[in-house]
Amino acid sequence: MYGSDAIGGVINFITRKDYRNGEIVLRYGDTQARIGGTEKGASLAFGFGDLAADGFNVLLTGNVQKNSRLKAIDQAFYNRGVSEVPGSAPPSSSAPFPGFIEGLIAPGAYPELNPGSAYEACGAPYSYTVIKGKTPNGMEQRSCRFIYAATLDNLPDTDKADAFGRATFNLGKNHQAFVEASYARNASIGRIAPTPIRYGFGPFNATKFDFEPVLMPVTSKYFPTALLTKLGYTAADYGADANGMVGIGLRAIPAGNRINNNTNEQMRFVAGVSGVVGGWDYEGGFNYSRATGLLNYKGYINEDRFLKALATGNLNPFGPGDATDAALWASAAMEGDMRKSTSTTTEVDVKFSKELMAMAGGSMALAIGGDLRQEKADDNPLNAEYAAGKHIGGEGTVPRTKASRNLAALFAELSLPFAKGWEASLAARYDRYSDFGNTFNPRASLRYQPTRELMLRASMGTGFRAPTLWDVNSPTSFSNTADSVQDPACPDPKEVNGRCASQLPTQSSPAPDLKPEKSRQFAFGMVLEPTRDLSMTLDYWNIQKKDQIGVIAADTLLTTPDLLSRFGSRVKRNAARFILYVETPVDNLGELKTSGLDLDVRSRMNLGEAGRMNLGIAGTYVMKYDAQKYAGGPFGSFAGTGGDGSVAPVPRWQHVASAEWLYGNLGLTLEHVYTRGWLESAASVNANIYVDQAHQVKDSSRFNLSGMYKGIKNLTVRLGVRNLLDAEPPYVASSSYGSHAAGYAASFTDPRGRFFYGNVTYQFK
Repeated sequence: MYGSDAIGGVINFITRKDYRNGEIVLRYGDTQARIGGTEKGASLAFGFGDLAADGFNVLLTGNVQKNSRLKAIDQAFYNRGVSEVPGSAPPSSSAPFPGFIEGLIAPGAYPELNPGSAYEACGAPYSYTVIKGKTPNGMEQRSCRFIYAATLDNLPDTDKADAFGRATFNLGKNHQAFVEASYARNASIGRIAPTPIRYGFGPFNATKFDFEPVLMPVTSKYFPTALLTKLGYTAADYGADANGMVGIGLRAIPAGNRINNNTNEQMRFVAGVSGVVGGWDYEGGFNYSRATGLLNYKGYINEDRFLKALATGNLNPFGPGDATDAALWASAAMEGDMRKSTSTTTEVDVKFSKELMAMAGGSMALAIGGDLRQEKADDNPLNAEYAAGKHIGGEGTVPRTKASRNLAALFAELSLPFAKGWEASLAARYDRYSDFGNTFNPRASLRYQPTRELMLRASMGTGFRAPTLWDVNSPTSFSNTADSVQDPACPDPKEVNGRCASQLPTQSSPAPDLKPEKSRQFAFGMVLEPTRDLSMTLDYWNIQKKDQIGVIAADTLLTTPDLLSRFGSRVKRNAARFILYVETPVDNLGELKTSGLDLDVRSRMNLGEAGRMNLGIAGTYVMKYDAQKYAGGPFGSFAGTGGDGSVAPVPRWQHVASAEWLYGNLGLTLEHVYTRGWLESAASVNANIYVDQAHQVKDSSRFNLSGMYKGIKNLTVRLGVRNLLDAEPPYVASSSYGSHAAGYAASFTDPRGRFFYGNVTYQFK
């Protein structure tokens, strides 16, 4: 996974209290195609002090990682649907560049009529032409669609750094104290498509209950009067208002991509003690953590300034302009630091444990404990225009939001080895939230080991997830659907500019009366070790949740008749009956019932003089994934499907299989990462690539190969190839599987193709 090697190494050190050596690791990786997606990193760990001899141990670690962007246009995964799904088109938006005149045409769609140098032609790689009817003189009525995926990144630029330090002190017989501190910084640059500018995409005017129109004067030197005349249109067809202004739409290509530069920092301090008092083992600690996030904008457009610039007639929405045009675009820019969010957690916890008495299968043991916690959140806009929601393609007004709550918890666990080979465990936890009341969750488990080779196990219990502070305190905000959405009640299906098949504005809102999410789960399985070199684990799990916390996504609402009949009032329309926006409040959605199997098989083989071989496979099979969209509603079955706007894809089977050969100082590992494909619904396919049929996503299968050499003292070298066969990720029609990047499922695969990497580890004392 992206950057996971660095994380795993640091965690291995942090869990140790006796490390007295040093280690330096250098890492580098790049794609065979050399198109981006590189990884560069280094980490350091150093420990000293012997708890027994010196009375202390100190551990220090640090890590840096830099990953470079991978442009979607350099891979064009989004274009594969044209060949894989006959009759389809690339995923697109109704706000293109070059722009269009509302209800009429896009000048750039008529290059054969030589409209002039001010009118850029519509075409690859960023747009294509669509035909919606006839012009007054009988020619095709054409507009442009914008291939937004061509402007995105399949992987972002990221810079990560972290540092950790811990000191452990021996306070005497059976007592220890420790202090630790950590700092982590993650800066990422998220590039999304340039701002769409048309009616329905700007800030919503609550007073008018409407969006502001995007208007240019017919007297502008950029207004295509001559072209419109050639097509048979007259001034009466323009739809100009009393001031001679005509509605248009465009994409802010001259301003570049919208860039969200997110910098997140986390700081944590922990101090604690552990030991034995009166026969009881004890642990207690104080924990303070603070997380901050800073959002910086580039490429965003201020609506008021843009509309004013457009009204001058000197800004060209249809193609290249002059110096005045460039200055007007620059005047409309809305850039800089916009928002800072801070959250803190302060916690005190304590735990006691003790063996109470002997039983037939061992010692009865009891553990009890509790914790007190305070959570605070402060979300603060830094820019007045941002707070007022003046940015096109943003989230609307952003007032300052502060919230906090207190939590208290008690827990206990009792281990009962009541007979030879048998062990039962009973546990319970009580939580009290200052904003949601209390909850009690028990758990019971049973283990039976009739022989050394076989162990049977089972467990059952309940769970609880309180709404987050953001779920119940966030401000109302606007966004857009990730995918295009078809309006089932479109007032004009032939509307030339695609208003009924486009990304739609959505309005998110909190739910102060939200109920906690609760669950019941049980599992049973077996561990079989017929020999010391072979182990097999098989577990069945079953989870039922109720009052799931989430939202009914706009595309799910509009494509599900039952939801539309019940929640149709959430779809807000203008006087012409086109959709203004769709309300998507946080809600308790209903129940989820899911079950499946987990399999893990490990084998070791001694090959004699040829070395050793380790084989393994770990996989999960999802038997059922049934979910409701509202309490009491029908269940939808999503196992093996692409889900919908509210449910992510649910592959039936996923596994990682590996074979490792070790020979002296050499090692060779072959790994197979597999995800079974799923079925995307006809509604999802139609909304994105405009073919009303289901699409079967192919299986994802990748082989990774690595070699290791440690024949030089204290030095280990590893070289490897991820995606050895250079397999492309399977094509998907939806763009919402993990990111806006279209054509592949970002949350299930790595887009980089064949990737070479290496790392060097040096250990010292």
